[in-house]
Amino acid sequence: MRTQNAKSTPTRPLTIIATAALAVSATFGAGIAPATAASLGSAGDGAPGLGSPSDFTAPDKVTDLTFPTTISHRGGANVYPEESMEGFTASAKDGFLPEMDIQFLDDGTPVLIHDDTADRTLNGVSGPIRDLSREEWDAATIKHPAGGEDAATVTLDELLDEMGGDVVLVPEIKPGATSAEVDQVLDEFDERGLADSLIVQSFDFDAAKTIAERGYTSLYLTGATMPEESLDEIKDAGIEWVGPSTKLPKKDMHAFDKAGFHVAPYTLETAKDGHRLPGWIDGFFTDNAWEG
Repeated sequence: MRTQNAKSTPTRPLTIIATAALAVSATFGAGIAPATAASLGSAGDGAPGLGSPSDFTAPDKVTDLTFPTTISHRGGANVYPEESMEGFTASAKDGFLPEMDIQFLDDGTPVLIHDDTADRTLNGVSGPIRDLSREEWDAATIKHPAGGEDAATVTLDELLDEMGGDVVLVPEIKPGATSAEVDQVLDEFDERGLADSLIVQSFDFDAAKTIAERGYTSLYLTGATMPEESLDEIKDAGIEWVGPSTKLPKKDMHAFDKAGFHVAPYTLETAKDGHRLPGWIDGFFTDNAWEG
C-alpha cells in the first residue's frame, strides 16, 4: 500500500456537489463570470465543474441524441481527474455524454476506474482493484492530469445517485467481468429504470449481446481489425452501436455504417480531431471534449 500524497483529501461526491453549489451561488452573487470547464481542468487549480441536473445540457434519453455525439472518455481524462464526479458532471453540463468503466472491489461493489489495477490513476492504494476493500477504495484519491487537486473515487451507486436518468451515460463493463457480474450491473440499472438513458458497452461479444437482450442500447467495442463475428451476427444480437478503434481502416468502419450500425470510434485526443472523421460517423470518444 502506498502512502497517500500530501494534497487535501477530497470529500465523497455528495458533499462535493453541495459545497460546489454553494460556491457557485456565492460567485454569481458577486457578479463574477464562471470559468469554462476546459480552463478549470487544464489550470490544475482543482476547482470542480459540478452542478445540479438542471445545469446539464447533454440529453437525458438515447432517443434524443443528435449526431455526431461527443462522448467524454473517462469523464475527460486529459482535463479532469480520470473517472471523477468532477469530470462526469462537467461533461454533462457542457453537452457531452460522460463515459466510465466498471470494475469490482473484493466485496463485489462496482466502482468506476479504467485499469484493473490502482497504480496509474489512484493515490493511497496500489495493486488489483479486485483486492481492494470498500474502505480502501473510499480512502483513495484520483490523480489530477495537470497536477491539480486529487478527486474522490466514485462507486457506480454514487454516480447513479447523482446523474442516473438525468443525462445519457456510457458505462463500459470491463473485460473480465463474469456473466453474474454483468447481470448484477444490469439489475441495478433495471431497479433504477435507466433503460432509456444508457448506452452500455463491452469488448466482450457475449456481454454486448446480453446487454441488448436485457433491453439496453448496446455498444460493441472492437479493435483495429474487424471482429470475428460477422456483421449479420452482430446485428442479430440486437446490438445497435459499434465502437471501433480509430486505427480500423475507414473502408471497414464504413462497412459498419452501411450495415446500419451507429459508429463511434475511440479514442481521439481532442474533439477537434472529430472534425476529421467522415460525415457518416455518429459519435466519437475523446479525452478532451472541450477543445474542439
